[in-house]
Amino acid sequence: MPAAPRGLMSRTLARTARSIARNVLPPGVVKLVRATTRRIRRAEMPDWEYLPGGWPDESKHLRGWDSESVASTQLSRWAAFVDSANGADPFGRSHESAVADLDYALHNTVMSFAYVLARAAYKRDRLSVLDWGGGIGHYYVYARALMPDLVLDYTCFDLPSLAEGGRSVLPQVSFPTSEEAALSRRYDLVVASSSLQYSQDWRAKLAGLANVCDGYVYVTRQPFVQHAPSFVVVQHPYRHGYATEYPGWFLNEGEFLGFAVELGLTLVREFLIQERPPVPNAPEQADYRGFLFVAPQPAGGESGQSRPRA
Repeated sequence: MPAAPRGLMSRTLARTARSIARNVLPPGVVKLVRATTRRIRRAEMPDWEYLPGGWPDESKHLRGWDSESVASTQLSRWAAFVDSANGADPFGRSHESAVADLDYALHNTVMSFAYVLARAAYKRDRLSVLDWGGGIGHYYVYARALMPDLVLDYTCFDLPSLAEGGRSVLPQVSFPTSEEAALSRRYDLVVASSSLQYSQDWRAKLAGLANVCDGYVYVTRQPFVQHAPSFVVVQHPYRHGYATEYPGWFLNEGEFLGFAVELGLTLVREFLIQERPPVPNAPEQADYRGFLFVAPQPAGGESGQSRPRA
């Protein structure tokens, strides 16, 4: 009788060991072993993974951003984040990091947002903002620190667990419960920071955002490649305290800008963010960038606002 393949024998032995453990060890010990095993696997897993098959279907069981661990982790770091944003230190403390080291990419991100905010608020004392995928409202805190005299009509849309967390710390910000509610009105500035790439149909999302904007559309912290066609990756953000994983697009910059032109968006300025996550075996390594656009004027001048100049 031929010997069984080594891989098959290993898997059989592993299943046998797990069966013995379940039957012999106390439930508490089994639970502890499972948790330890998961932590070891996560520690060995790279932060980023290339998905050559494109956007994953439900069989991949990716939990996505609507994970309680994301909201609870961000809330646990909220007080330290607010203190850093409102003090005299550089804008360099990431709300997604457990360490207090200054992050130059984050500082660049916030200073780029300052330019966008000032441009959108030019000759205004009040600004309506839609922060798409804004988590629990970090950009609102930045906006208040950057332009404290500006009156903000601020709407932050995100998934239910994050919106609930946001309402608990920023009652002055609107956190709509649905996309339809968030897109039911018009805004002077629409911001999508590190959010557009997590929509499978990113084109439809960008079109929807442009459609409700009377001023500027700002897409930032978006990973772009220059040569390869757009492709999909999955991020394993375990080191940030997030017990989840989520797929996202690394978009071809030309493809993205070409679609923006189709929507009638006029490019004002490109921003370099500095983030460059290494993705093993990816067709091309991406870097994070931002783009500020002037939105097309509504037909018939519905908003009553003058069109900002590009």
